[in-house]
Amino acid sequence: MVDRFKLSLFDRMFVTPFIVLAMVVLVYAVVGVIVTPPDSWTVELVTVLGCIMCAHLRMPIGRISGLPMLGVAVTLLAISRPASEYLLTVALWSVGLMISQTIVLRSVAIGLYVVGISFVGGVVFVVVHNELTRAGVWQFVSYAVASACYFAVALLLEFIRARGRWGLDQKFGLSALSPMRLGAVVLLVALVSTLMNAVDSAVIPWLEHDPDVRLTPAVILLVATLFLVIAQRLRFRAVHRRLSGVVTAAVELPWATETGLRKALEVRAQMVLQAGEAEVRDEPPGPGEIGAPVRLEPGVDEYIVASRRLGALPLGREEEQALTALAHMASETARIQHDVDSLERRANSDPLTGLPNYGAFQAALIDANENRSYHSGIAVLFIDLDNFKKLNDSRGHHTGDELLKAVADRLRGSVGGRDFVSRIGGDEFVAILTELQTVAQSKELADGIIHEIGRPLTLDGQEFRPVVSAGLAFSGHREIDAQLLVVDADRSMLQVKRSRRQGGPAEGSSVSIASHRSTRTNDIVARAITEDRLTLAFQPIVSIDQGRIWAFEALVRYIDPELGPISPSSLVARAKSLGLMDELTRQIIVKAMDAAEKFHALEPSIACMTVNLELGQIGEEHLGPFIRDVAKSHPNVSLCIELNERSLRSVTDDLRREAEVMQDAGVIIALDDYGSDDSSVGALVRFPMDILKIDKSLIDDLGDVRQREVIKALQGFGDNLDYTMIVEGIESPDMVDVMVALGVRSAQGYYFGRPQSFRQTMDRIRSHGTTAVIS
Repeated sequence: MVDRFKLSLFDRMFVTPFIVLAMVVLVYAVVGVIVTPPDSWTVELVTVLGCIMCAHLRMPIGRISGLPMLGVAVTLLAISRPASEYLLTVALWSVGLMISQTIVLRSVAIGLYVVGISFVGGVVFVVVHNELTRAGVWQFVSYAVASACYFAVALLLEFIRARGRWGLDQKFGLSALSPMRLGAVVLLVALVSTLMNAVDSAVIPWLEHDPDVRLTPAVILLVATLFLVIAQRLRFRAVHRRLSGVVTAAVELPWATETGLRKALEVRAQMVLQAGEAEVRDEPPGPGEIGAPVRLEPGVDEYIVASRRLGALPLGREEEQALTALAHMASETARIQHDVDSLERRANSDPLTGLPNYGAFQAALIDANENRSYHSGIAVLFIDLDNFKKLNDSRGHHTGDELLKAVADRLRGSVGGRDFVSRIGGDEFVAILTELQTVAQSKELADGIIHEIGRPLTLDGQEFRPVVSAGLAFSGHREIDAQLLVVDADRSMLQVKRSRRQGGPAEGSSVSIASHRSTRTNDIVARAITEDRLTLAFQPIVSIDQGRIWAFEALVRYIDPELGPISPSSLVARAKSLGLMDELTRQIIVKAMDAAEKFHALEPSIACMTVNLELGQIGEEHLGPFIRDVAKSHPNVSLCIELNERSLRSVTDDLRREAEVMQDAGVIIALDDYGSDDSSVGALVRFPMDILKIDKSLIDDLGDVRQREVIKALQGFGDNLDYTMIVEGIESPDMVDVMVALGVRSAQGYYFGRPQSFRQTMDRIRSHGTTAVIS
């Protein structure tokens, strides 16, 4: 019978002695009433009956499983007032407890275990109470102390059996035990016992004018009846709670995601049933568990299984019905979700190739345009199969279908994980390329895709090489109307076809770039620079060991009234191609240093402003003299120029000397983005610098011990050579903790603040000073 509760070896070793003790006690009770009948059969029989009547009443003492009915049982024992032959009295009381626990727990073995523990506690209760009474202690106090001893013994034994795991997290501790509730139960036992004994010993005899009258059996029945009424009330509340929980689940489960439905069902089942454990698993319920079949995935039959630990009331028929209802709701939710997903897939996919259709493409294009990062570009690649109609007419539609499926497969395999491909018409495909920086990068990716599509394949036993015409439209900024990208890409694709008809290359696939988009953006960027329309955003650089801002990085921003925001990478690329890079940088430096003076006026400890430059710009023929003059004209704040680590691969002796001249003029030099791409150690030792900025790609997996060791080594390198090291990309307090543990002292990232406008940055400084993290 004990196997029904899945006891561990330790539990078996601990429980068995108490089961044996309980069996001895029950035999002793039977033999005792035969050899030495009790003073009052009525009292003993009514005490047993009271225990049976109160079987379902529990007095909660926290969130531990606990033992049922402890408080009620000891109350009835107290009212029977055993003074002599107390062992026999407690044994007879244990008989009633055994019957009640067998009814409630539906297990003779566990009932015996509860009786064994309760008998030990009951003996302690009677002995302590009798001794205190003989000592003349007030009745209420003696009952309270005896009850406390009873609970202490019973709970201590259970605590040992649970190996001390009475923490709310089911680990070692006592946080699940409520001292206030335990104290309240002790006081309630003492109060009820004292009042009922007063009624029996004083009030009734006084009313009857007969000191020999004793109504102990009536008092016990009265208390038992009171407890029975309370138990039924609590049972009604439990039923209501289960019903409310099922209704709540009926509202919540349909909104759970497909991946979260399993967890939602387990949590809801545990809450509704107040079970110790609830899980969805392959195996059906075992001993001491209840379960119901559930299907959360098509064709996969599982069970939701719930159980309670030893010492708690077992899960019964009502809980099993509630669990079955929850399982049915979860199964129906999963079925409906699967049906809806299937309908969506059919509505949004091409039945021949399985690729998303035109409707899905439109939604994906809007999403890619709206949710890209500020400096991320996207491109639309429009692909048309050449001579597809001729292939259909000459070899049949089944051959054309095979070609379409082959092209679809090659498209899937050639794009990146975040890119999107779709069949939008008969022989037309489109791809959305994301996370791009330049037009050249998008052209390189498009060429790779077209090359992959154009590889030879076999159709109907004959080799065939697909030829496509493709148009490419790149966008370096968020579009107001993303559909214009499709129009431009389609128009460029048609130019390729028109070129073929007009005598251009007849064989081989080719890609045409939408040049008029590029020209239009060039005009916008040129006008923004020449008319000095650029603005800046400022991101704090902080000392994490002091929790203070000590510098800001200036980042260029521009929002066109017609096109919207243009990404910094696109601005820089256009400025380079237009020959306006020096002018763009000049404007950024002037505005950044003016802002730095204002920041410093509010908070004198903020005395550094960093600006990004190309390495070649520090030369005498470019911005070298200008940068030195700006540094000298702002003695209160330091200008720091950030040079990209990749650009140092082409460093010359002249540029190295220019950097040293910059340092002599008070300009701080930072090596930016170290650790990205194929960074080399040579950049650290061949070029003069004051600050080393670590790229966020070096901390993208701080769980990897190798990354942590690299950061620690670089910090040590910087300390030895007197460099300031700044780690970029800090986005959470956990990352800060790791950086502190590694010895890093300066950092930058969204956790400390996203780039903000000048006005917003001034407001932050006014409100929060140099505090690194604000809520």
